[in-house]
Amino acid sequence: MTVVIDRPPIPKPQQTGTTSPSWFRRPLWNRFTPLQLIVLGLASIAPLVIAGAIGAALLGVISAETMIGLSLVAGEDLGMITFGAMFLASPVQWFTGRSQLRVRKYLGIVFFLLALSNGAMFVLESGAGTILGEPFLIAGAVALLLAVPLFLTSSRWAQRRMGMRRWRLLHKLTYVIAAGLLGHVILMGEIGPGAVMIALGFIARLPAPRRWLTGRAIKRKEDRLLGPVLQQAIPAE
Repeated sequence: MTVVIDRPPIPKPQQTGTTSPSWFRRPLWNRFTPLQLIVLGLASIAPLVIAGAIGAALLGVISAETMIGLSLVAGEDLGMITFGAMFLASPVQWFTGRSQLRVRKYLGIVFFLLALSNGAMFVLESGAGTILGEPFLIAGAVALLLAVPLFLTSSRWAQRRMGMRRWRLLHKLTYVIAAGLLGHVILMGEIGPGAVMIALGFIARLPAPRRWLTGRAIKRKEDRLLGPVLQQAIPAE
């Protein structure tokens, strides 16, 4: 006769609290390099300035005209620099061999918010009808409109829903936006550091500069991997 022994069920480990995503479990300094943290910190200044100006205007501390002026300066000049930094993120990745995906995504979101606030303040100051009156305003408006679908699809959920092929094809609009921003400042006659950064981004994407950038990254990787091997192979005197 076979004796059946009832074994008590193995208790499942109880989860305490809610499980947070890996983004919140990993320390900030493990996600970004010091230079990346500096870039992200500098990029956060302009949205804070605009938010502070809007809050001060609502509280009556500054006038509406001062708020519009501060917001236009922060959105125009610093917005161009932010886009330029985002546009240079890929060449930096080719040169260093280190992913700049999170930095590029954050800078793209900040740029859109700055461009949106800049456009809103301009319409508030001059009216929507003036946009079609000047070519540089049309170029800026087109760049802002093209940035809307990129902002709305900047999440991983959008990547999964669209598929990487279609998502990457859509985000090729970044080049059109960059050209529109260059046309905006050139026609306006105010070429600043942001425009220079965007131009350097286009130059870095040409075949010869891109091969040089990626070649430097590959060479540093090979030196890092083969260095200890070569040192062991050379007999000590």
